[in-house]
Amino acid sequence: MTARRSWQSYPLTYRAREMKTLAGWILAGQSGSVIGLAGAGKSNLLGFLCHRPEALQAYLPADAASAFPIPVDLNNLPSDTLDTFYRVILRSFYEVRDRFDPDLQGTVSDLYLENRGSRDPFLTQSAVRELLFQFRAQQARVALVMDRFDKFGQTATPHMLDTLRGLRDSFKDTLCYLVGMRQEMVYMFDPHALGEMYEILDTHVCWVGPMNEPDARRVIVEETGAATHPPGPGEDEVAGLLALTGGYPALLKAACHWWLSTPDRPAVSEWTAAVLPERFIQSRLNEMWAGLTQEERQALSYVQKWCTRSDTAVAIDARYHRVLRSLETKGLCRSTEAGWRIFSDLFAAYVADVGAAGSGKIWLDEATGELYQGQTRLVDLSPLEREVLLFLTRHPYVRHAKTDLIVGAWPDELRRQGVTDDSLYQVIRELRKQIEPHPARPCYIVTWRGQPEGGYQFFPEGRPG
Repeated sequence: MTARRSWQSYPLTYRAREMKTLAGWILAGQSGSVIGLAGAGKSNLLGFLCHRPEALQAYLPADAASAFPIPVDLNNLPSDTLDTFYRVILRSFYEVRDRFDPDLQGTVSDLYLENRGSRDPFLTQSAVRELLFQFRAQQARVALVMDRFDKFGQTATPHMLDTLRGLRDSFKDTLCYLVGMRQEMVYMFDPHALGEMYEILDTHVCWVGPMNEPDARRVIVEETGAATHPPGPGEDEVAGLLALTGGYPALLKAACHWWLSTPDRPAVSEWTAAVLPERFIQSRLNEMWAGLTQEERQALSYVQKWCTRSDTAVAIDARYHRVLRSLETKGLCRSTEAGWRIFSDLFAAYVADVGAAGSGKIWLDEATGELYQGQTRLVDLSPLEREVLLFLTRHPYVRHAKTDLIVGAWPDELRRQGVTDDSLYQVIRELRKQIEPHPARPCYIVTWRGQPEGGYQFFPEGRPG
């Protein structure tokens, strides 16, 4: 099984659409984010990119400069010091040195071995810069591929991120960053804290979702290869697995497990009802659902419930067009001649089970001055609660310090009397009771803690869990 799943077993055409996008970024020297919900195969794509360089070359022009994706393992940083971070980058080059020409191999080896014990960040950073000068001299492209960047970015020091930005600025003609995350930058980081790093990673985004049919069929063969009686699923069952899962990697592997472990399978037409209650299937669906905003959940619920009716499909398209296009980019629904459709039978059945679980986006009707959550008007707000929510709606995603929120939302006469932290907290608590699906786990008004004071950040569409 291990040999069958080695990187060499993957066809060069694996994830062709995504690979073409990433090749274009590297060729243009553009950094970007590779994003996928739980189980989408984001890490697999980045691993394939790094371990099958010949696949990358297939998407580059014949006369293009050599391109080297370098996997930087952020999960195994021994410490969060700057010298350690640059030693890990040096080690990353060293571990793939066999891909370089002999002279460059020697340089990579010498610089890593000379600095692997160094505790001086100047020396380790200088060694990385020297490496990049060598690649520049050969007119080669280097892409540092950093998976789980969302986790790393939460613990990385500001100085570490600053030096990453500076390194990229010094070698724009040679270096770019490809980072893997489960969510978009806006949900992971404070834009002010990441500065230019935020801008260069948020501009270009490649969503990883369901696989195309050839890739999905290969997974079915791999996952059911241990079957001896019968030797494997027939064509009707393969088609059933594809319709059931939409080719979403985690769902497809789980469905194949069910196929293997269920000798008395019902008719293919009954598979959705049979598979949906399985614990391991529910776990994967729950993870996918948790990765969606409240607005996306509500839109999918409407699609599942109403888009088979032509009289409502047009209205749903008009109301949720932007968010449905975003979900299409993620691979979770698609536009057809008959209207919008959820990408897989299993996910559609799951959405039907959870019902209208999404609360929708909080928005201001500029014409009337009314605040809404989805299509529901928020009518039970006190004057102060309304002012605070109005301020947050007009200034979303910003990390508002407590003082700034008080200055921006409190009436002058109340502010002159003095506003305590507890007074602000009481207003936020009451707002959460009205707008949050689970007030103890807020997704619209999120607390952040900082120095000298913390505050609140507002996500109008409801931040993913």
